[in-house]
Amino acid sequence: MNRRAFTAGAAMLGLPWLSPLTPTSAHSGDLRISHDEIDMLRETAFDLDAIDQRFGGDRLWRSARSHLMWVHHLINRGTYPDEVGQELHQIAGQLTTSLGWFCYDADRQPEARVYFSEALNTAMLAGDGPLATRTLSNMARQSVDLGKPRETVQFARLAREKATEWQAPPRVASLLAIREAQGYAKAGNEVQASGAIKRAWRSFSQGTTDRDPGWVAFLNEAELTCLEGMCRSDLGQHRLAVRLLERSATLQDIEHSRNRGMCLARLSYAAIQERDVDRTVAAATESLRLIEGGMTSTRNLRQLLLVRDSLQPYQHSGQARDAVERLTAYIA
Repeated sequence: MNRRAFTAGAAMLGLPWLSPLTPTSAHSGDLRISHDEIDMLRETAFDLDAIDQRFGGDRLWRSARSHLMWVHHLINRGTYPDEVGQELHQIAGQLTTSLGWFCYDADRQPEARVYFSEALNTAMLAGDGPLATRTLSNMARQSVDLGKPRETVQFARLAREKATEWQAPPRVASLLAIREAQGYAKAGNEVQASGAIKRAWRSFSQGTTDRDPGWVAFLNEAELTCLEGMCRSDLGQHRLAVRLLERSATLQDIEHSRNRGMCLARLSYAAIQERDVDRTVAAATESLRLIEGGMTSTRNLRQLLLVRDSLQPYQHSGQARDAVERLTAYIA
C-alpha cells in the first residue's frame, strides 16, 4: 500500500492516522474496509502503546479515544467480510484496554476503570483469552495504586486462570506473578510476596518465545527488577529496594523512559526512607529531567510529590532545599 497516499487521504478527513478512506466515500456511507486498512489500524494501536512506553499516557488518552471511536464507527457503518469484522473487534478490544492504561497513567482513575471493564466484557463475550488476561493484569496494577491489595491479588489470580486457558507463554506468567506480588507487598504480606516474586523470576528465566503477545514486551530485566524493588519498598525493605531500583535504572533503555522515570522516582522515595539525601536528590533530579524532556506521566509526578514532602525535614541541607524548590515549582 502507498503509505503517502494513505496519509494524505486520511488527513483530508481530519483523521490523519486513522483511515485511508476518502471524504467522498466516508460521507456517502461506502466505508469499505480491507486488510490494508486493518493493518494500518493495528499499526496505529501498536504505535500508541510504544509512545506510552517512552513518553507516558498523559498526552495519549485523547488520541487513543478518538482512534477507538473511529474503529467503532467502522464496525457499525463499514462494509467488510466476516474475517475483517473479527479483526476490527479485536483491534477495538486492544485499544480499549490500552486507553484504560493511558487514563490510569494520567491519573484519570474512574475513566480507566470504565475502559478496563469494557475491555474485559469485550474479551469475555468474544472468548478472547489474551485480551482478558492483559486487561485483568492492567486492573491488578491499577488496584495497587488505588490501595486495594486484596483486589490486586484477585485480579492477578483471575488473569492467571485466563492465561492457563490459552496456554500463555512464560513471559505472561512472569508478569502475572509480579502483579500478584505487588498486591501482597501492598498488604504487607512478606511471605506471599516473596513467593510470588520467585515465581516471576523463575518464569522470566525461561526466556521469550514467538508466542509472546506484544503487551509483555516491556517486561525486560530492568522492568522486572524495578517491580521487585517497588514490592520491597512497599514491604518496608528500603535498603534492598534501593539496590534493586538503582540497578533497574542503569539497565533500562531509552524506549522505556516512562518506566525508567517511575523507577527513579521510587528509588528516590526508598532512599529518603534510608535517610540517604544525596541518593534521593540525584534520583529525583534525573526523574524530573525525563519529565522536562517530554515524558508525561501523572503517576510519576505524584510519586515525586511524595519525595518532595519527604525531603521537607532535611531542608537544612542546601541540596535538599534546592530539590524541594525545584520539585515544587514543577509539580505546582
